[in-house]
Amino acid sequence: MKKIDGSQIRNALAKQLRIYLCGDLSEKEELDYIKTDGLEIGVSQYKEYTLEKAHFHRWNNEYNFVLDGGVKVYVFDEQKEYEFKKDDMYMVEPNMRYITKALPGTKIIFVKSPGGNDKEVIPASDQIMEWGKNWESKI
Repeated sequence: MKKIDGSQIRNALAKQLRIYLCGDLSEKEELDYIKTDGLEIGVSQYKEYTLEKAHFHRWNNEYNFVLDGGVKVYVFDEQKEYEFKKDDMYMVEPNMRYITKALPGTKIIFVKSPGGNDKEVIPASDQIMEWGKNWESKI
């Protein structure tokens, strides 16, 4: 049996905004995560309002469960905004180009399958950057 003590997870989250609980990671992590093949699980937290970089994942399916707060996701190909709040789950498919903004206090557990660093940052238009300036902005 492999285990990560809750106090270790809390300590890592106190130092970092994103931690990995398991995976086959190429970079050193604050947390002594569980080494696994074919799956990554982690936690992202947003202590202040945050606009993430626009990106897509080449081969990973990413499953996100909102533990606290709220997140808005704009999917470029659909030209559509989605809003998720506490206890919502959403899935991002491979090659889906998107950008997210999160409210302060948002915490999300994410699962990436099959895992591995496949994130590709993409440019965002001025209109998208304007959308990202605050939570209320619409496209």
